Amino acid sequence: MKKYILQLMSIVTLVSPMQIIAGNPDRSGGAGGTQLLINPYGRSAGMLGANTASVRGIESFNLNIGGLAYTNKTEISFSNVTYLQGTDVFINNLSIAQNLGGGNVLGLTINSFDFGSIPITSVSQPDATLGTYSPQVLNIGAAFSKKFSNSITGGINVRIISEGISSVTANGIGLDAGVQYQTTLNGKNLAKKAIKKEDFRFGISVRNIGPNMQYSGSGLSFRSINPTTGADRRALMGSETFNLPALVHIGAAYDMRLDDKATETYNHRLTLCGNFNYNAFSANVTTMGLEYAFKEMLMLRGGFAYQENVLSEYSYQSQYLGFAGGVGFVFPVSKSGTALAINYAYAPTRVFNGIHNLTIALNIDSKK
Repeated sequence: MKKYILQLMSIVTLVSPMQIIAGNPDRSGGAGGTQLLINPYGRSAGMLGANTASVRGIESFNLNIGGLAYTNKTEISFSNVTYLQGTDVFINNLSIAQNLGGGNVLGLTINSFDFGSIPITSVSQPDATLGTYSPQVLNIGAAFSKKFSNSITGGINVRIISEGISSVTANGIGLDAGVQYQTTLNGKNLAKKAIKKEDFRFGISVRNIGPNMQYSGSGLSFRSINPTTGADRRALMGSETFNLPALVHIGAAYDMRLDDKATETYNHRLTLCGNFNYNAFSANVTTMGLEYAFKEMLMLRGGFAYQENVLSEYSYQSQYLGFAGGVGFVFPVSKSGTALAINYAYAPTRVFNGIHNLTIALNIDSKK
């Protein structure tokens, strides 16, 4: 059965990108709610989200919710993103996951955007003397993930999306779903006598599936005076609906053991991962990443994202330059396995001074 599932998933990996390789670059800018595409988590951001198949725990909220099922007991994290440094845009994320037993895990994530204070202007008063305002952008996700077996996990995440200012708002709901499969391709390296366990992973996820959103509020109305009669009149401008930025992730990952110890714990691990992103409202992206781990306490990461014209000076379609890097530290807190993890990532951009991700996570009674 395991062999059959592995073969089936391999076929999906090869066929699906060929069927949807074109993407939809002509629809770029046609979706709203694009803040849902920003990754707040430091570990996966260091690989540009290439670890769809191997993401575990809380960071699964952004890539593949099926990985949330690997939460051992309780995990809590706080993330801060300096988005396009120099714009004064910051993102804060609070996430928590709880293992309920029986392979069932519940999770909650909250994303809040801080745009600072923006001067208020009007046609009659263009000199910014009316005070300031700050857009409110918030999304809250509630997730359930389950281990169906030692090899297969799946999950679903429902997000409530809210964005707007005091006089104009839009609210919506989005759905994420994902599955992961893991198996052992090479259980024992006879030359080194090193045990390898569950070294191959495969994952598929869909994100941001939901009904269209629409802005409404008093800010869409305007007052005018009839030039003929002098009568005061008020009219309401219509607002078009907009789609959520739906996308599909298809990824695989493989763990390489670099030490020759006959134990299940890797002293030196190198994980290679790849991911294909089918974007409904932009060109497709292929990402590749790697993570080196020393005793699962020090991690170094790198990622590259390929998109058509990604290195072009004039015809690019993304603010990213295509590269990212990161580092992570895990500090044991107790003998029971509780650990504190700190992960940082940086991705250079074409404008401003790049994107910085910092995540601090506490894994309570972790078995990692």
